Amino acid sequence: MEKIKSSRLRKFNCWLAWLTLTLFVVFAVAGYGITNPKITSALTGGLFVRSVSLYLHLNLAFPIMTLVTIHVLIGIESVLTGWGVKEGRLLYAFLITLGVFTVALLAIMQYFIS
Repeated sequence: MEKIKSSRLRKFNCWLAWLTLTLFVVFAVAGYGITNPKITSALTGGLFVRSVSLYLHLNLAFPIMTLVTIHVLIGIESVLTGWGVKEGRLLYAFLITLGVFTVALLAIMQYFIS
């Protein structure tokens, strides 16, 4: 049972990493589209005009950081169990608390401190 869970978690983490990378590339292109809209619009076939680039760049920051946080927490869980920390409620409660705290800080910084 442990191997199945570990395999599924590793597959999910890999899928999550690819999704995060894809969103980050869109985020970076959108950021470049804000500063240099003519080139970005030409390279993307008119898809990333300045207004779309600004919208995407402002609204993708929080989801990307949330996905990165989940990805890192899965990695921390894997490392801690590899070091011999017993899997159980205490470990998962710690990781969930850390994740909720981090995402809450990100949300505060994104939406309330501007």
